[in-house]
Amino acid sequence: MAKRNYWLDLFTGVTWDEFKKAGSRISGFRKSRWKSVQKIKVGDYLLCYLTGVSRFIGILEVTSEPFQDNSPIWKDEDFPSRLKVKPIVELTPETAIPVLELRDKLSFFEDLKSPHTWTGQFRGSPTKWNISDGEAVTEALH
Repeated sequence: MAKRNYWLDLFTGVTWDEFKKAGSRISGFRKSRWKSVQKIKVGDYLLCYLTGVSRFIGILEVTSEPFQDNSPIWKDEDFPSRLKVKPIVELTPETAIPVLELRDKLSFFEDLKSPHTWTGQFRGSPTKWNISDGEAVTEALH
């Protein structure tokens, strides 16, 4: 079997709550990200990252092919490029893992040109991550 891929999935505190209230079964992305979403395969992991507090809050396993849907889940945006998912790990904002706790394990913290260069990794989602970074986050969340 091919190794799974790891993808960053960005949430705000509000969109994480809305995702959970809707049953934690559908993750969505902006329409402009459809091309990237189509590269995600069943069995891949979405690494859920809470913006604002810079913490990893969960892991979702993709359980469907990508699809388009505008059914309301999130109040402020549609995020119509969607995937069915199954939660593997779901933490709370209080117990979520601060990204800086993983700086010794994640490749994008190596050889930084400035102390904040790493934040470029968290500007859009889905973004495919290298396997060793994905495994480091997965291990930390378990």
